[in-house]
Amino acid sequence: MRAASLVVVIALALPLVLGQFWAYQLGLYALYASAAIGIGLCWGQSGFLPLGQALFFGLSAYLSGFAFIAFQQHSFIAVLTMPVIAFVSGLFAYGIGFVVLRRPGENTAYFSMITLALSLLAFQIATSWNSVTGGFDGLKGIPGLPGLSDLSDVYYVSAAVLLIVLGLASWLYHAPLGVLWRALAQNERRLALLGFDVRMLKAVAFAVSGFMAGVGGAVYAPQQGIVTPQLVGFGLSADLVIWAAIGGRASLIGPVIGTLLVGSLSAELRDSVPFWEVLMALFFIVIVLAFPQGIAGLIEPAWQRLEGRPRGPAPVLAPKGLTDRPAARLALSDVSVHLGEVTILDHLSLDFDRAGIFCVIGPNGAGKTSMFNVVSGELAASSGRVDLGGMEIGALAPHRISHLGLARKLQIPSVFPHLSIADNLAIALWSGRATKLQLLDPRLRRWTSPMLEELKSRYPFLASGGRKAAELSHGEQQILELAMALLTEPRVLLLDEPCAGLSPEETGAVVDIVRWAARRLRGSVIIVEHDMSLVKELAELVYVLHNGTLLARGSVAAVQASPAVRAVYVGGTK
Repeated sequence: MRAASLVVVIALALPLVLGQFWAYQLGLYALYASAAIGIGLCWGQSGFLPLGQALFFGLSAYLSGFAFIAFQQHSFIAVLTMPVIAFVSGLFAYGIGFVVLRRPGENTAYFSMITLALSLLAFQIATSWNSVTGGFDGLKGIPGLPGLSDLSDVYYVSAAVLLIVLGLASWLYHAPLGVLWRALAQNERRLALLGFDVRMLKAVAFAVSGFMAGVGGAVYAPQQGIVTPQLVGFGLSADLVIWAAIGGRASLIGPVIGTLLVGSLSAELRDSVPFWEVLMALFFIVIVLAFPQGIAGLIEPAWQRLEGRPRGPAPVLAPKGLTDRPAARLALSDVSVHLGEVTILDHLSLDFDRAGIFCVIGPNGAGKTSMFNVVSGELAASSGRVDLGGMEIGALAPHRISHLGLARKLQIPSVFPHLSIADNLAIALWSGRATKLQLLDPRLRRWTSPMLEELKSRYPFLASGGRKAAELSHGEQQILELAMALLTEPRVLLLDEPCAGLSPEETGAVVDIVRWAARRLRGSVIIVEHDMSLVKELAELVYVLHNGTLLARGSVAAVQASPAVRAVYVGGTK
């Protein structure tokens, strides 16, 4: 709150200190900064880079210009259209994101190129469509905003717009949605396995960034009185990316610092300082290499001291539990997976028809992890059927399968390393409980549950919420990921070598939590494991895979006595 108050005071005082001309210049770049904040949201928070952000700024500027020309006798109507125009830009961005970002982790580079191509296309259209856009000379004669008498008034309008966009961004960054965006950038696969639609999260982030650019563009047209094709082109798009990077793309205030400082100085000095572009290029290289967090990274400690240490609010019980769901039968029927000429699974049939702890063993290459990938929706079966609780799930996305009561822990600890322990646990707690609208409510970060409190009492390091997950040991990260899977309160829990790389003491802790989870969830716990001593200790029933098919099924003793198993598989101990 103190830092926000300081920003408002500085914004109000600038015209008095710098004079009207510089106030007008900063007012112009304040509108560009609104678009740069959207770059920071997508690139710095969500992990994907839009290279055509000017498209939405320019689109809104043209639409706003048309509106002010059409309603020049009734300017208040034109003013009322401005938020609608910004919303149209956001909706357009959402459509682009939803179409392009279809598969997790595969389309980020293509997305950047497509947004750049769309910006170049928009520039060509704006340049060529003379009868509508005014061509290369631009759309002229746009009436100004009503009631503005001098350059200071123009500045205050732009400053107000920027503060509104900053307020919106601050709210979203602190809301659960902002936490999910940061998680998306760090570990997209884990987020999907926890039950979140990563495609939708990316599309919404891009929509918000398009809306922010649209807000600036809608004000630009009446403020400047002219809209040119350069506003939708590559030049401005590249400038926005550079300003966000120099200022600090991961910071809320960074893109604003970069735009106001570097952008306005460039406009003033490029014609008077020789080789200004070369100097700016060198400055950009130095900042990116020496200060990856940008200018904002240098002032972040002082900013945090100004903000003060946030108070820890009392936890709030999550609105509903999921443990009352009945146990679900997981069945694979005649499932085959082929990758080219290679057969991964060969008519595999497995049936986990009751609650309990089951172990799946077999030599390397037997298809154990591939079977888990099929069940969790990450690998499509070439043929066969997968059922969970009587529902076929073979064609469902991972987040939809998670909602049906399936959770998975990966072999290598898969957490969100740069998020706090508390946020890692909170994300798991929101899965299946929080509605889309509730993800906009910062109070959700106070949620807890009886299972979470039990886990914290068993493993006290889970209660040190402010520590980042990356600071934990390998064993602690294994337990953190397992705790995250448990907090979704699944009916079927898949564990892929949960004790890999652990010491005997850490292995004992995992064995303890697995047994507790099986009792607590009253569902199926299915473990892929190589350590036969662990299998003997945990398994109620053992399934042996070989060459992608089921070789044997039975108790540990029966499986060990099987001649077929002894011929292909030898278990090791720690």
